[in-house]
Amino acid sequence: MIVSTSDEFSTLDIESMKETGIDVKIFSCIEEVPLSVRKETEVLVTFGNDLNEKNIYDFERLKWIQLLSAGLEDLPFMQLQEIKPVVSNAKGIHTRPMAEYLISTMLYFEKDFNRYSKLKKDKVWDRSVFVGELVNRKVLIFGTGTIGAEMAKVCSFFDCEVDGVNTTGAEHPQFNRAFTLEDGLKNIGSYDYVVSVLPLTPNTKNMFTKLEFERMKKNAVFINAGRGGLVNEADLAHSIEQGQIKGAALDVFVQEPLPKSHYFWDLDNVLITPHMSAKSIHYLTRCKEIFEQNYKHYENGNIEEMINLVDLHRYY
Repeated sequence: MIVSTSDEFSTLDIESMKETGIDVKIFSCIEEVPLSVRKETEVLVTFGNDLNEKNIYDFERLKWIQLLSAGLEDLPFMQLQEIKPVVSNAKGIHTRPMAEYLISTMLYFEKDFNRYSKLKKDKVWDRSVFVGELVNRKVLIFGTGTIGAEMAKVCSFFDCEVDGVNTTGAEHPQFNRAFTLEDGLKNIGSYDYVVSVLPLTPNTKNMFTKLEFERMKKNAVFINAGRGGLVNEADLAHSIEQGQIKGAALDVFVQEPLPKSHYFWDLDNVLITPHMSAKSIHYLTRCKEIFEQNYKHYENGNIEEMINLVDLHRYY
């Protein structure tokens, strides 16, 4: 039995899956899946944040989990390591929308759109201030996977100089050069835009703190579209308030939704978006395509040929 705990698939997506022989029972959330159905579920399609250390055991016949997200931090890893289902994620579908998001946030600061919004509100016509360009801007992207590489490609189109950071410092053709995490943080002061699209792991948690923001250029912008837990939010807010860096564009936060009492709401040079950098009208259709491709391999017993397989012991 194949069960989806998301009802966001369009009618066309569902019909497409049926045409390929995939009969999915659709539920709006995991709480709506009857226990009797959970017990018979062999394939689970989920965003992953609805699974926990208790309800995972309801799926007694579970063999494969297809995630509708790339992030894994909400999964009950210890229990999954015990049960040992195949797990695959939706890595790759975020590349285009997130690359577009990055460029839009960079242009927001270069073209001073925050200032123009204020001028419009005050009905003031003021052409006295020159704005920047992206040409020759230096960009450091933490994360050189599919998302980071696409971001680098788009930045290069605007004639930016783009370097990358990954765990080992492995070179990547889309980046001029690559640093290890440690070296990337040490060299953070050379860049106009510092971008994080890293996953949240024990090694990356609370990685950006007061020290890193103090190292950055005074006119630098920090952009986080990875995970909120990578950043010490109080340190970032203090750095912006004190003018140590120019500002930040934040799509992810330690607590989501961001509480109305949070200090980020009141900081003038912080662009806030509600964890939407990867959202797109094409999102679920791209997920469906990955699922259909993987299902063919799963049905034929060719597990090793499935794409985006997750190593539960490495957390990605």
